[in-house]
Amino acid sequence: MNQLREWYEGLAPRERVMVTAAAVVVGIALFYYMLWSPLNSALADARAQVTAQANEARWMLGVRNEAQALRAAGAARQPTGQNESLLSIVDTTSRANQLGGAVTQIQPQNEDKATVSLENAGFDQMMYWLDTLQSKYGITVSEATVSRDNETAGEVDARLTLLRGAA
Repeated sequence: MNQLREWYEGLAPRERVMVTAAAVVVGIALFYYMLWSPLNSALADARAQVTAQANEARWMLGVRNEAQALRAAGAARQPTGQNESLLSIVDTTSRANQLGGAVTQIQPQNEDKATVSLENAGFDQMMYWLDTLQSKYGITVSEATVSRDNETAGEVDARLTLLRGAA
């Protein structure tokens, strides 16, 4: 450090002013590029993240309100066919979904539970039928065994245990 001081004092006054000015410029540049710019960028990123999270929170609140309204509407809606027998509903809806020929057996276990066997049933048709049973009648599948038909693509053999009022 002494050598630096001796070197500086050995300079002409005009050179000292130029070295001092250059040191101030270098100091300002170091401050800006090493401290100010990174902090300013981090602050801008944090502000953008807060804005994005606030927008997401507003969206979630809107979805929450919509979900609560749908849940309330779903709770108020009673499934149709409450006075019909489960066997009647299964038979009628299977025929309406072009599965009448595929249903080989409907075995009741009690008023609200039955086992249905299907052979060579179209998989898509069976899924639409099960969706109809659940959405319109409140009948769900409690057990299912499904195997594909090796002879025809898209067809399955299935054994389903249907339950009313379990959802």
